[in-house]
Amino acid sequence: MFNSTIKYLLICILITNLAGPVLAQPKDNSPFSQFGLGDFIDSDLPSAHSMGGLGAVYHDFYEANLENPASLGFLQYTTLQIGLMAKHSNYTRIDDKQSVWNGNLNHFSLNFPVINPLNKTLERKETDFAWGTSIALKPFSQVGYNVSISDEVDSIGTVNSNFRGYGGLYTLNWGNGFKYKNLSAGLNLGLIRGQQVFESQAAFLDLDNAYDDSFSSEISYKGFQYRLGGMYEHPLNVTKARDEDDNPSKLLSIGGFVSGQADLRTKSDLTKLAYNALTGDLDTAILVVDQEGDGLLPGAWGIGIMYRHAAKFRIGVDYQGSKWSIYENDARQSVMMDAYKIGAGGAWIPDANSITSYFKRVEYRAGFYTKKDPRVIEGSQVEEAAITFGASFPFIIQRNIAWIQLGFDVGKRTGGDRLSDNFARANLAFVMNDNAWFIKSKYD
Repeated sequence: MFNSTIKYLLICILITNLAGPVLAQPKDNSPFSQFGLGDFIDSDLPSAHSMGGLGAVYHDFYEANLENPASLGFLQYTTLQIGLMAKHSNYTRIDDKQSVWNGNLNHFSLNFPVINPLNKTLERKETDFAWGTSIALKPFSQVGYNVSISDEVDSIGTVNSNFRGYGGLYTLNWGNGFKYKNLSAGLNLGLIRGQQVFESQAAFLDLDNAYDDSFSSEISYKGFQYRLGGMYEHPLNVTKARDEDDNPSKLLSIGGFVSGQADLRTKSDLTKLAYNALTGDLDTAILVVDQEGDGLLPGAWGIGIMYRHAAKFRIGVDYQGSKWSIYENDARQSVMMDAYKIGAGGAWIPDANSITSYFKRVEYRAGFYTKKDPRVIEGSQVEEAAITFGASFPFIIQRNIAWIQLGFDVGKRTGGDRLSDNFARANLAFVMNDNAWFIKSKYD
């Protein structure tokens, strides 16, 4: 048990120190990411995302739902969760088309029950109270684009423009969930960090002795945000379960969360240069270093309901919203609108106790979602819709159960009438469990 603990802690320290810079690297060429804070990253597990994104209500004994901290109250095993994503996009912008692959770390978390259920069993004690905690690193948004445009301008001629951006924001969260009987409440405390770089160049090809323009803006962000969550699970077949000396198997759950607004602190380096290739003259029009500014991220809320028949199937629906119309950013002004997401889906296990067929023990999932992104492109709010599906494959590692989770999205995103993205996205997660943490040793 000691060696296992040290192993997990070393993994946590290594990934926490390395994952932040990794999340901020450019991995996409998305024209959508030019706007606002870039493309927002869904960081929920494939288990919830493949069911349409049931982030407000999903919970499980073996894994943490990183969207709602109240789910930690239901956790019964120490679990290390690592998620990766890959996406293929077919972008269409007016008459231009481009196919792009990108990928990134989707989430990393270490979650464990502070009050270990195995202690209760060993000590033959029963308690209605449970406490789970979590440390998680998640991407928040990503900027990655490189766009070239050639225009004919009256009295100027041909103008070649290039726009490039990269970087992103991520959050480091500490969460706790406390459960008493069937009611759980949780709190997430999150640090928001990251850096984004935006560059543009303009070359005037038909003008004699013209200066080419170059602009660069490098913005660092810091902020803090909290999230409160709650869940209640109501057993429906209590009488029958008591008669059979068993736990209730039919359960109805409702969950919700609310996030507070986040005050951002920004620090910007701005540079604007004019360069004459003929004479070699360089003119610095703007040079600003460490310009401080403020910003405001809106809060968010979500609510969901799910029916679960233990070890057989579950089905649910989820709604999430955020008032992005109050967004502020001194370093880079953007028009935003209120956003929402609606998702629904279910999961099914053919036979959780099958000993003759492995694939009957696999949990299969499917769902859909539709949402409005807060960003506005050419007067229209960004919209996205997709169908989702996936599966969770169990296996045994060091006498503990673990899972490989696969999830897929197939959908479309639009930004006005002239920009669209037909995409296929794959999510891969590893969920590794260990129930030997915080075991109380006794000696006779």
